[in-house]
Amino acid sequence: MLRGMTDAASGLLALQNYQQLLANNLANSNTPGFKASAGEMLSFPEQLVRLAGNPLGSLPPLGVVGTGVTFQEGVPSFAQGTLTATGRNLDVAIQDNTPPGTYAAIAATTGTGGIGGTTVGATGSTATGAASTIVSHLGPVTVGPNGVYQVGGRDLAVVNAQGQALSGVFAARNPAYHGSALYAADGSPAYDAAGQPSYRFVNGKGQVLATPGTGVWQSQGGWAGASLRIGTNIDMGWHSFFPVTFHSAQGQTGVALTRDGHFQVNAQNQLLDANGNPVIPVNAQGKPLTGNVIVINSAYRGQNLFGRNGQPLTDAQGQISYQVVNAQGVRQPPGVARLGTVNADVTQLTPLGQGEWMVAGTLTPAAVISRLQAGTGSLHPSQLEKSNVDVTSTMAKMTAAVGLYQVNVQALQEINRTLGLAVSDVGKVT
Repeated sequence: MLRGMTDAASGLLALQNYQQLLANNLANSNTPGFKASAGEMLSFPEQLVRLAGNPLGSLPPLGVVGTGVTFQEGVPSFAQGTLTATGRNLDVAIQDNTPPGTYAAIAATTGTGGIGGTTVGATGSTATGAASTIVSHLGPVTVGPNGVYQVGGRDLAVVNAQGQALSGVFAARNPAYHGSALYAADGSPAYDAAGQPSYRFVNGKGQVLATPGTGVWQSQGGWAGASLRIGTNIDMGWHSFFPVTFHSAQGQTGVALTRDGHFQVNAQNQLLDANGNPVIPVNAQGKPLTGNVIVINSAYRGQNLFGRNGQPLTDAQGQISYQVVNAQGVRQPPGVARLGTVNADVTQLTPLGQGEWMVAGTLTPAAVISRLQAGTGSLHPSQLEKSNVDVTSTMAKMTAAVGLYQVNVQALQEINRTLGLAVSDVGKVT
């Protein structure tokens, strides 16, 4: 019964965190460019139950019992929000051009590659092979040489619970598996009727390192959360953002990203995002020019401030709509810098709140810029991208979460009542 109390209590905590996520989605339903998150629950390892008082292995196990659940994370959906015209010349919307299809984390190795012939990935790889690169593919995941899971002849990466690739670890088809699916919806192993996982983890020589779902697996904490990383353009791939110079209330500074194009200007006519952070211009190659700011020309009398690719416009009197000024106050020549976007691998993004994102857990300009690519998104001046929050669906989920919370409260109360009877009646000494 005590186990039941902890199970119910874990459910209450998980549902509380889930409700907070849904409330945050709902509160930002009118925030331009906001991306809604879906809650992910993670069950604790099941506990094997055996008949008490008998040596281990003397009798078949009675079964397993759950040990509770935890709220693991919120997974943002980068589905495109609807573009709407505002008529405001400081508004700019981003239309993503991320190719649709399936995406996967591809292993990055060194030397001659892994058992499937993998070579070092072109993006995000390191000399140690501890990183992975995200690529798009149109075909299904296939089983390559030595049973290793591949796409386009390249081995899939095995990542840990934090999304970091495990160097020298590969996923190979389990010969004892008799199911049809190669993997579950989230990239974790699929299981057949006998409880066999669809894949095992092997090293570069094909030697089995661990098998998901086994007792050894559970006891080796280093494997917790290890799986393949497979998704779609909604939760993986390269998406476009505006780079900004981020300043937090705690004094943190650096480079961050935003999709909120509801811009404003300060007393110096510098272009700021909705949170008051300066928008960083990009050069002709699409690289952010840190230390530079976009300054709106107060003498400009044109209707629009930005062209379709973010370039400045000229009015009838020859006045340019804006100029880019560097840290020394020197104006950049026309064509050298402009308002533009950068592409980021969304699996490396962490929300900072207020519609801004941190790249790879850092704000350091050099580290952030090294993980960015030239933007491919289309700019739509005088428009805004709406939040992709589905208000009706979110409210339905919040109602369901409240119902589940009440069920757990009732279960907790019933267990407590039963324990009270056990103490007062069953355990009474007469």
